[in-house]
Amino acid sequence: MVPDPEVPSPSRRAVLAGSAAALVGATGVVGAVQPTALPDTLTDQASKFLPDPTDHRWHPPVSEAHARDAVGELEREVERGRELWTELDTDERFGGAGGWLESAREELRADNYREATVYATGGMQFAAEEVGFALHRLDRPEADPERLAERGAAIREEADGLVDALGDYPVVDAGRDLGWYHDVERWVRFVRLDAHERDPDDEFDAHDVGATHAGNRQAELRLATARHFHDRLREQVGDDGAPVADRIARLDGQFRDAIDGFPSRDELHEEVERVYDDHGSGPYALARSRLARWCYDYDYYVADWEEDLALLNAVEAAQALVQRRAHDRALDALVVDPDDDGFDSGHVVREKRAAMQRFRRVVGSDPAPLLSILTVRAGEDIDVAEVGFAGSYERPLWRDRVDAYCYALVARTKLREYPRIYERFVE
Repeated sequence: MVPDPEVPSPSRRAVLAGSAAALVGATGVVGAVQPTALPDTLTDQASKFLPDPTDHRWHPPVSEAHARDAVGELEREVERGRELWTELDTDERFGGAGGWLESAREELRADNYREATVYATGGMQFAAEEVGFALHRLDRPEADPERLAERGAAIREEADGLVDALGDYPVVDAGRDLGWYHDVERWVRFVRLDAHERDPDDEFDAHDVGATHAGNRQAELRLATARHFHDRLREQVGDDGAPVADRIARLDGQFRDAIDGFPSRDELHEEVERVYDDHGSGPYALARSRLARWCYDYDYYVADWEEDLALLNAVEAAQALVQRRAHDRALDALVVDPDDDGFDSGHVVREKRAAMQRFRRVVGSDPAPLLSILTVRAGEDIDVAEVGFAGSYERPLWRDRVDAYCYALVARTKLREYPRIYERFVE
């Protein structure tokens, strides 16, 4: 928009005087002038008050019946723990679910069924550990390591059957339905991580039995949630879905082939080490290090853990490819120079604002489930792109400013890639 020549531009002094009244007003100030024209103390604070994504990760809705079942399971485990601990000859106190049960009940009363299920599942770890500890101390058959291993194997077998039931990923609305399939597989992964696998060389004490029993009980709850999501997915797809398994497999291979064209993680970190050797440990080296870590070290580690979780692996490969492309774009856009000895937090404000504008264009306020899942890390990057996010002011503040700037820069460059990636999944 062309400025009205009859309206004078605010002077820097007037801007500073008017902004000192309140931190909330800082965001209006930085919108009126170039952020780098303002003092760091102002733009540091403005970075905290700029808009960022909220509740941007889609989750499948949970029914009231399922939430009540989950909370009921935790209630029964807590009650069992109380009974067992009355039989123990100990001065230790039964810890129950550590407050998780109360939170689960509160969320249930508030009709927040997903949150109630999450609290019930998290609380099961604490309550079931106490139960397993008591079972071992009381020499109950349920504490036998072989029985625990058999239960873990049975849970994993049930999870494998659920994966088989996903079939060829029939979809009616790919952007919606693939989001549901993704979360079913994500919960299955958690089940497999929690369910106990027996190592014959392990020697179990009471704490080991407690942890193993807790893992199995949590896996049971997570498997029930995965089944719940699958049942609801089948209801919405019905018999009209078109299979997209071949597309998913093809995309997974294409994403991985494209990733192979980028430097390896080790090669990139060697390059960062050379930057430190050549330029010292100032803002430029820190920025290069942050971009390397955040674009190469995450998401792709687990893409090969379960080969049968095809959609989960394809999504993680897509995210890894986007991050590598974002790394190169971020390097091109980097405003930090090798000889800089400080960093202006006005760059944080400008980059975070640009990232949020792109987020609104790409993701919007009501994204398709799969798009929400693909872009979740980009939204989280914008959330934490603020100076002093971790509350650490003991180190030079330019480090916090560089961190916040790089988070926003990575988010913006990733969001540039995601529309094309998403279209390849749902075309």
